[in-house]
Amino acid sequence: MTQGKLGFGFMRLPLLSEDQKDIDFAQLEQMVDEYLEAGFTYFDTSFAYHNGTSEAALNSLRSRKR
Repeated sequence: MTQGKLGFGFMRLPLLSEDQKDIDFAQLEQMVDEYLEAGFTYFDTSFAYHNGTSEAALNSLRSRKR
């Protein structure tokens, strides 16, 4: 089966409160795990997303998996 292309956008991540830096890491980790298990690998991040924390969030999740 051919795998299609799909990007995981880090612009709107699950939050624990109204604070854009208060990312729900437990839910995000589950989402990222399912995405990777499905065979996808492209993540769209930007320093501007979540007041500068989206890239750090992805890095933190990747560091946990090593």
